[in-house]
Amino acid sequence: MGYKVNPQTSKHDIHPLDPVFYYIGSRWLMIPIWIASVLIGVWISSTLNDWTWLNRFSTVGILIGTLLTLSPLFRGGIYLSNAEAFGFASLDEDGKTTSTSEEGRAVSINIVIGVILIIISTVINGFGDYFVGLIK
Repeated sequence: MGYKVNPQTSKHDIHPLDPVFYYIGSRWLMIPIWIASVLIGVWISSTLNDWTWLNRFSTVGILIGTLLTLSPLFRGGIYLSNAEAFGFASLDEDGKTTSTSEEGRAVSINIVIGVILIIISTVINGFGDYFVGLIK
């Protein structure tokens, strides 16, 4: 089942990254990526006889688990994930019901920032020493 916007959803309740986040919240996508990351870690570790690679790739697994834990936020939409916390529904200029407020949408952007920070931090945690070694 792919990402589809409800035609009755106000344009103010739709974040441009909603389609990407929708798939991040899919166990059918994330679990195979997790399995692949562990298998790649085992393969590289055994090939190079350096088991730190398994640790590196397991950080990707931590990232995937964290993101999957947050899937209710992703599947419902970035702005709509906090809609109930920001007041009552109203009509937008197109006559569609909007469930979010401007303030709520501004706060919900923290979800996007948080995911970016999780991804960057996980890569640094798992592969930082390797990247520094490439620079030297």
